[in-house]
Amino acid sequence: MSSWVRYHFEHLRRWREYAESVCRAARDVLGRDVEVYVIGGVAEERTTVLSDIDVLIVAGELPRDRKGLYGEILGKAIDVYGLPWDAPVELHITDKKRAEEYLKKGKHVKIGV
Repeated sequence: MSSWVRYHFEHLRRWREYAESVCRAARDVLGRDVEVYVIGGVAEERTTVLSDIDVLIVAGELPRDRKGLYGEILGKAIDVYGLPWDAPVELHITDKKRAEEYLKKGKHVKIGV
């Protein structure tokens, strides 16, 4: 197994820790009315070398201008909460109504800190 593959799988093994960092950052940016879930392959325990950690952020109310929201949350998770800059994390930011579409697709793990 190549060193990159081992390195990538080490990131994937730390998915809960990474999701908790994102959760803290999302609550800083969007307020306490935020729910965070891990969805997709990691939540379904079917990780591969191509997997990433899909984190669903569900806000009670999203700001009108969402353009910089992804970067703001990810940046805070890295700068304040210790998320490695190269962690394979993919954010999905939505409101409660649209979250149902994500959550009914498969298994998910709720993150709370």
